[in-house]
Amino acid sequence: MGIALTKKELASIAGYSYRQLYNIDRDLPKDNKLFVISEADGKKFDLAIFVQRWVLYNKNTAQEEAEELSAVKAKHEAIKMEKTEIEVERLKGEYVNVQEVSRLWLNIASLVQNRFVTLARKLAPALVSIDDPETIEEIIDRDVRDALNMIANTPLPGEEKIVASDNEDEDE
Repeated sequence: MGIALTKKELASIAGYSYRQLYNIDRDLPKDNKLFVISEADGKKFDLAIFVQRWVLYNKNTAQEEAEELSAVKAKHEAIKMEKTEIEVERLKGEYVNVQEVSRLWLNIASLVQNRFVTLARKLAPALVSIDDPETIEEIIDRDVRDALNMIANTPLPGEEKIVASDNEDEDE
């Protein structure tokens, strides 16, 4: 004959409140319920069945948590690998930071814009005294080309480091 206890007594044995165990029991499938009425006493619940199912519930919960932890660890490792791949691509020069490129082109555009805006002010005094159209064309052409060469000669991100390391190799 088995021992029969109330739900509150079973909760006390498990170290949980009655409400916590009630919620756990409510969510379990019918054949795994924690509270099974004792055959000896039709009002109380069978301790042996409760203990067996409580152990099974805790074992399954621990297994699920371990599987969730494994999934989180796997995801974390995948992210670390992706980060490493991006870093390798950056070191190889296959990956460029968008913000650095945007900042660089904003600087270049600003320099070129300033150069072209001041071009008229710079050339006007020099061109006033010249009567030859070919000479005027040459002066304007030269200054426009200088402004455009500024774009072509602006180093890209990382080029400063490459140029500096090339110069260090020549010193050795």
